[in-house]
Amino acid sequence: MSDNHRHCFILKGSPREVLPDFLQLCENFSTPLIAAHDVSQYDELLIPSLKRKPFKTCAFKQTRQELGSCYDAVLVDLTQGVSASALAILSGTVRGNGLFAVVLPHADWLSMADQELSRYLPWPYEPEQVYSNFKRYLLDHLKNTSPFQELKAHQVAPLPALTLLDDNAPLTDEQANAQACLFAEQAQSYVLIAPRGRGKSTLLGDSLAKLVQAGKRVAITAPNQDAIVSLKARFESHFEANTVTLPFYAPDALMDDSNQWDFLFVDEASMIPLPLLMALNQKANHCLFSTTDYGYEGSGKGFGIRFCQHLASQKTTKPLALQPLVLSQPIRWGENDPLENWINNTLLLAPKEQAKQRFDIRVASSIQDDITNKRLVGKDWIKENNLLHDTFQLLVSAHYQTSADNLRWVLDDPSVTSFISMTAEQIHSVAIVTEEGHLPEDLSLAVMQGKRRPRGHLVPQSLLAHEGFENAGQYGYWRISRIATEQSQQNKGLASQLLSYIEKSANTHCDFLCSSFAATPDVLSFWLKNGFLPVRLGTAKDQASGSYSIMMVKPLTQLATQQAIKWQSQLLEELLMNLLLQYDDLSVELILLILKQYSFYQSDIPSFVKLTTQDAHNLALFVDHHRPFDSIRPTFFKKALSLALQGQLIPKEPSHQLLLEAALGRNTEQTRRNANLTGKKAMHQSFKKLLSTVPLSK
Repeated sequence: MSDNHRHCFILKGSPREVLPDFLQLCENFSTPLIAAHDVSQYDELLIPSLKRKPFKTCAFKQTRQELGSCYDAVLVDLTQGVSASALAILSGTVRGNGLFAVVLPHADWLSMADQELSRYLPWPYEPEQVYSNFKRYLLDHLKNTSPFQELKAHQVAPLPALTLLDDNAPLTDEQANAQACLFAEQAQSYVLIAPRGRGKSTLLGDSLAKLVQAGKRVAITAPNQDAIVSLKARFESHFEANTVTLPFYAPDALMDDSNQWDFLFVDEASMIPLPLLMALNQKANHCLFSTTDYGYEGSGKGFGIRFCQHLASQKTTKPLALQPLVLSQPIRWGENDPLENWINNTLLLAPKEQAKQRFDIRVASSIQDDITNKRLVGKDWIKENNLLHDTFQLLVSAHYQTSADNLRWVLDDPSVTSFISMTAEQIHSVAIVTEEGHLPEDLSLAVMQGKRRPRGHLVPQSLLAHEGFENAGQYGYWRISRIATEQSQQNKGLASQLLSYIEKSANTHCDFLCSSFAATPDVLSFWLKNGFLPVRLGTAKDQASGSYSIMMVKPLTQLATQQAIKWQSQLLEELLMNLLLQYDDLSVELILLILKQYSFYQSDIPSFVKLTTQDAHNLALFVDHHRPFDSIRPTFFKKALSLALQGQLIPKEPSHQLLLEAALGRNTEQTRRNANLTGKKAMHQSFKKLLSTVPLSK
């Protein structure tokens, strides 16, 4: 194929039936890959073939390890089950003029149980019980919009051999321009975000080699070395064999190394937790973070949303804090490749042109028409292709854990309902809701004792297993798993209006609305504003977001309200003790937001933070006289907590944040600057002024 597009075929039958045809097609190819839910049948059948040609097999659950790999041919057997992420990942590994084949059964595929489906289903659903809307959706796209041709058995001829990969091929103009920007050293950090097959690995390997040749101190890190095979080959092509070793370090080893580098390259960066990325950014004068621009690497758009915002806001002596580098021209295959287009459109990995136009119009407009709300379950999406594309574009743009697998989840999980608000044909807000709870008493007990972990039911399971709330399993919950508003329409109350619609829909079906998310002050404030109560705070930071998770509920019945207040009270009282034990890096703004809720539902503060007569006397000596601050630290700690619980400390006020920060014994330097205070003396004076306005006896 002169246009360098990939060959796409459908093979039908069992592994024993399709393998000979695939081997025939691959006669002139090197090291093809075969992937399936269970590859054991192929492993057994391939043993006699190994003398003739080496083959590689991998199960769908292992396909993420193939990011960064390159193959002449890939066979994906969908007979036993479908993995959306495996399709996305493996299609991106096939070279131009190479082969991408899928296997389907002779029998009615839609009526067959899907062994991959169990990953998307909550207890008690089993794959045999659920009709897969996603398989219907995928089959329609295979038949109607795909570049795949169905091959007749034993009527195939070998495809032409591919040209050998040239590790010394000159850089494209795009690659050369990106490299020139990097070598100009104008920015503290660089981000290279591009679709797969655009030559990121070649650019990184070539740049590393040239920096080494220029005498720079350089290092490269990635989630695993398998992901940088192409990068390593390009690097080594600049040197005589075995004379220079690629300076690769595992991310944790790099953090333990005391060296400061001139350049640090981080490949497949969105597979690395955000806190670790932020720490790696401090290890070099210049850092380059490279990643694919969609979430089948593991983090959706979160890399672009949150981490890039962090990089852009960093203080630096360089002219720029962050400079983006762009690669858009495909190198691994030809321009406008039919397979890439089909994968992107089917798995919603890129906006359709019509969807992009609708979004572009939306950015410049305001909401003039009446908003209508829609409620859709899995089967409804089959008839709503444009709406499905727009919905997922909105989710991808707002969340850092929206991936190709989420498409299957929304279409196939019977517990999932999607709610959207729109005007005419334009979506403004979307929420994905899952039904949880109503667990049998014996299952709830087993979960609380740590003996069972049924699929799904995140909130009731966590309240049982982590908080010991014995009756948490008996209630029904609607968990808002995702919620997003189109960027140009944010801060207009649209998400809150959608929550009100969801609440009306839920009133006769469950006891609680709930949500679990990475706790940041702005997101927490949104849920508090909408009447949700915090009932659990995670004990470890989430790897993807770098934040503690928090669970919140909104009771919908009188009994649920009484229960929620008890759960919240336990959370707040335990948080007061844990602030010094395990939350030394929890932001004071978050702490103040959470503690402030106590005053809305409790008339009295916990006894262990109440001030005694002696405490009040000591505080008065500090405020009105010259009692040293360090001599009243325990009393000051209790007073700060009591003020927070009574809602007298404003979460966004720097001087109030400073009061709690000092009470917790944290480093106050940055917050002092935010409050325009120089030195401890000025800080202590601000404390005296603040405490003089409130009663010291409480």
